[in-house]
Amino acid sequence: MVTRQHSAKSKGSIVQETLRAVVSRNPALREALKFLFSGAAETLSFQHLRLQPLVAAHRNPFSAEPFLLPRERFGGSQDVALVPLVRNVVDETLRAYASESPYLLEYVGKTPISPYGSLSLSVSRWGHVDWDYIRDLDWRIFLPPEIGHVSGFKSYLEQTLTSELQKYELYRLLGGKDAQGLAQVQLRDKRTAEVHGFHFFLIAMKPGFVRGNIHRDGGYSPHFAFFPEDSLDEHLESANLLWSDLIAQQREDYIEMFDQLSFNIFGENTGKDRLYKTRDWYLHKAFKWYATLARARGLSSIEEDLLYQYEHFRGSEAELSYLARYRYYARMSPSPQHLDDVDRDLARAASIAFARARNSQDPMVGRQISLDSADIILLEAVPENFALAARKLLDRVELSLPDRLQCAPIPGPIRFADNLPAPSGVRLDGHGQAALIPAEWSMVFCDSYVHHAVKKAAEEKRSIVEADIRQALVVLLATLLWQASQVPAGSSGPVPN
Repeated sequence: MVTRQHSAKSKGSIVQETLRAVVSRNPALREALKFLFSGAAETLSFQHLRLQPLVAAHRNPFSAEPFLLPRERFGGSQDVALVPLVRNVVDETLRAYASESPYLLEYVGKTPISPYGSLSLSVSRWGHVDWDYIRDLDWRIFLPPEIGHVSGFKSYLEQTLTSELQKYELYRLLGGKDAQGLAQVQLRDKRTAEVHGFHFFLIAMKPGFVRGNIHRDGGYSPHFAFFPEDSLDEHLESANLLWSDLIAQQREDYIEMFDQLSFNIFGENTGKDRLYKTRDWYLHKAFKWYATLARARGLSSIEEDLLYQYEHFRGSEAELSYLARYRYYARMSPSPQHLDDVDRDLARAASIAFARARNSQDPMVGRQISLDSADIILLEAVPENFALAARKLLDRVELSLPDRLQCAPIPGPIRFADNLPAPSGVRLDGHGQAALIPAEWSMVFCDSYVHHAVKKAAEEKRSIVEADIRQALVVLLATLLWQASQVPAGSSGPVPN
């Protein structure tokens, strides 16, 4: 693909010098690059970004429609949309509480709700609720901090839920109890006779509540997260949660979960765990956990295998250690030497989830290919406004080079890709020569990042305008595209299972 009349190194240095000259002739562009990056303008790497992306612009926007209680499985008068049902239950309970605390009325319709756990994972994986896969209907309910688990609000929620279900001729099981023996609203699947219970987890909406442990504090997680009607946006923005902060937060959550699962898989349950959990509870939990990790990394065949084991595993705990921990995700073990791997995998997993959610109709997103013995996962295309401007800049640079150093640019699509250490050229079946850019840049080459940078420049009272930021990113993308053109395009056939 690349004409190598001179070495890539010598030609690359000439191109870099040419791009540097473009920057040096434009003081505003030079200042914009210095603003975006912590070091000198030539250190254009994601790790050197001084202005890091905000999480608010990269949430995972799954829709509410797939969350249904189907009449064919549960009876009743019609299919019931779960998100509006729970939304109404929360609002009616808030109105009832407001009789003694009128300030609660201002929260009606505004408190975020979110299905999560196997319910949310099922929709993100298959596009619908697979009632043969999920167990409980887990919901996080975000409320004013004055309301908590000891306020009685949860009991009112369950009473209101029972009344709402009866309107659709759905009736809770008498004496329904959860794993801890506490009363719970439960419905029975007519087809399988399985029982599905509603779990409500009340989260206090304190300032910055999107930070912290996702189960204990309600911290935000981009993996399979769903918040209807953009209800969490203002809280994400006010919390000013940076991407690096989110990765650090999630790493701690992963380590905590691994410690819990490791203890209960390889050791004996003690104390209350022995009373509350059946012997197989942790074994099933482990399989679902590892399947979630495999799903997040785009490893669909491994995920399917784990989900099968989740349903059918009958072996010993020693066999589990082989099937789950060592065979599939040994590198995620939270030992100090593996923490960089955890950070990298969390960032990449989020990139895959975002790409699939934003580009559900793009058949290339999520496709797994093999490149130089690495398993690469294709993500969304680089936005056309950035790609076109970067190609034009490279064309101008090419024209300024001697004939013997010129070469044709990569003509095909430009995409972000997971598990890619550096920009690379690749031949995609049916799409010709393409350029792949590492996944982390998907958070930078987008309009939301430009707007974030412009706002930050204004806060720091810098005379940097939007056009300067966009041109700086075009120079950055042109540099990455040039690096991709220096890597010979290889085969990109699908990775065998």
